[in-house]
Amino acid sequence: MKVVYGHTDSIYVQIDSVEIAQTAIKKIEESVREHFPNVMGLDEHPVVLEFEKYFSALGVGTVRNRNAGLVSWEDGEWLDEPKFSMTGFTAKRVSETKLAKEVQTDVLKMWVNQNSQAQIVQYLHNKYADVLDGNLGLTPLIKRSRLRTNRLMVKCPDCNTKYHLKECLELEHSVCSKCATHTKKFTTLEGKKPTIGSGIAGVIYAWSKDTEFDDSYIFMKVLNNSEYYIHPLTKERKIVEYISCTTAKEFEGCNPDLKHYAEQVIKKAEPIFSAMAWDLTSIRTGTIQRSLEEWF
Repeated sequence: MKVVYGHTDSIYVQIDSVEIAQTAIKKIEESVREHFPNVMGLDEHPVVLEFEKYFSALGVGTVRNRNAGLVSWEDGEWLDEPKFSMTGFTAKRVSETKLAKEVQTDVLKMWVNQNSQAQIVQYLHNKYADVLDGNLGLTPLIKRSRLRTNRLMVKCPDCNTKYHLKECLELEHSVCSKCATHTKKFTTLEGKKPTIGSGIAGVIYAWSKDTEFDDSYIFMKVLNNSEYYIHPLTKERKIVEYISCTTAKEFEGCNPDLKHYAEQVIKKAEPIFSAMAWDLTSIRTGTIQRSLEEWF
């Protein structure tokens, strides 16, 4: 039995069979209880070890708590067919684009099913090229987020008056209505320097077009050098790089930053390529760099 890795309250070990694992877990539990006796006299010893899953294949990333595999036995029962499972990868995030989720999930499945490096590179290269050529349409590029009011609030550092970012756009002379401190000195409610990222920048631009949002929005990175929005605190003119909307239909006619989204293909493959020490540039070229040994 060989420990592959562990985190929090779990360890992953390389072992030959479910039967051996079931025997091993009992021996380990007995040993732990012997070294850490039930000194409090509880009805049941506080240390209970469980054998939860048996993977027929498991891939472990170089970053802690990242793994993907095929589960063939779970909670005491053999599965009719192996079940794909992944932990710690961004493909599980609701806020990710459909493109990012699909690419990372597909590559992880190919990885644990032991597809060759050439097959994985070819899949990614084709996807990369399709994104650059605009063959996927707009829907896979859309990202969703929530409009959390507390993140849109700022305060005057001198009198602690609170403002919504939208209110800051309407302040006369761009100063606090109570103490005349300039809005560029405003902080977050935690006293930090405010930052306006991707989707929120798109929301601010949408406000200038009289768009109203509820508690969520969708956004996309675009190439649009002719449009500007006003930063609500510094009052600087900013080039529009993100557009935020309430429905996907509103994105029709926009010019997505396809190079940005093509790079997402590479970014989502990076954890697997890092674990395997593969060259990421092969995704762009579609060819695998030969080693010195292969040349001679």
